[in-house]
Amino acid sequence: MTRPTIALVTGFTRNSELCRRSLAPLRELKRRGLLDRILAVTWDSAALDEFVVPYTAMPDVELARVPQPLVTGGTYRKGCTLQLRNLEAALALVPETNALIFKTRPDFVADTEFLAGKVANFDTLCAPSLLPYTFGADMPDSPFDMKIWLPWADSNQPFFYEDGAFMGLKRDVAKLADRRAENYLSDLDNHTYSWLAHIVRFVTPFLDDYPIFERYLRDFQLFPKVMEFRMEMLSTIHEVPFFWYLILTHAWILANNFHVDCGTDGQMGLYTNLYNQQSDWSKFETLLPSPPYNNVEGWREGQCPGGVLPGAGRAFGRVMDDDWQQALFTRAELTDLAPDTIRTMLRNMTFYSQGLLAEVENEYYETLEKLCRAQGFLRGGRQAIAV
Repeated sequence: MTRPTIALVTGFTRNSELCRRSLAPLRELKRRGLLDRILAVTWDSAALDEFVVPYTAMPDVELARVPQPLVTGGTYRKGCTLQLRNLEAALALVPETNALIFKTRPDFVADTEFLAGKVANFDTLCAPSLLPYTFGADMPDSPFDMKIWLPWADSNQPFFYEDGAFMGLKRDVAKLADRRAENYLSDLDNHTYSWLAHIVRFVTPFLDDYPIFERYLRDFQLFPKVMEFRMEMLSTIHEVPFFWYLILTHAWILANNFHVDCGTDGQMGLYTNLYNQQSDWSKFETLLPSPPYNNVEGWREGQCPGGVLPGAGRAFGRVMDDDWQQALFTRAELTDLAPDTIRTMLRNMTFYSQGLLAEVENEYYETLEKLCRAQGFLRGGRQAIAV
């Protein structure tokens, strides 16, 4: 191959059978010649020794134990930092800058043929976007040379994407291991809104060109992951103009920089500790896949491509494919905004640094703060007790 294709397996799982099932499709693709290497990269801590035992029975998997960095902070902050550093360490073991990287983890299981299609058709599925030319929006260039494949993303919580598995060129994937992301993790020491850890990885490459998301990170405690709060938030916030700026700017980034595809029910599964707290980790059959993998088609039905709010107005706006975000910039008619209105709003976003949106931005975050206080998520200053 002129361009090597490499699977990087980071992290560990407590279930050896889950590990074997996760690696089986990769080993099959390597036998077929679709993968050049399978690298399992984890820390050299003795506490992890038992979890890497399954790799010793896989001669086609290269196991690399790298020095574990010393990191400070609470559980979530340290966990996210170690995830970022683990990917950084794994990428350092791949010398070719043009390599195609499938980043995964040993608790993520994917269908062999589905993965084979993503690898074989990467150049087509993840080709650079033509929307800047066809839609006519003068927006910042992509930080990536090619799109990055994600199983799922979120329409109304910008940059909340699947971070357990994704695929892209090494030089693009490396931007998802940028240590600048660690600057936004300090709040994880004091709060339990751990899903910020998902977001910082993906937002960091865009912050220089899209400062509109700086305050979004700074005030992330105003987005508690609680169904009742989000239902009330979305019923109120869609009347605040800045909501539309934030959602549309993110939709543009998503449509132009990522290829989203979660396949069909049963083609992928992520078996996390969070969704298996009551499971018997010694028995694979007791483990449950986390959402949205347990109901891919159900989430897809809620996307409602052809408008902004139908897909983004759900409590949790998972998108399973490219339809919702692509429709916003390709259809001549939409259910809620005209294409010319979207172009104008995107153009206004480019003047964000000049203070053009300051008033509506303040209104947006003040509205969120009032909602948080009313539901008891903020007490005493801006300290959040969100989950």
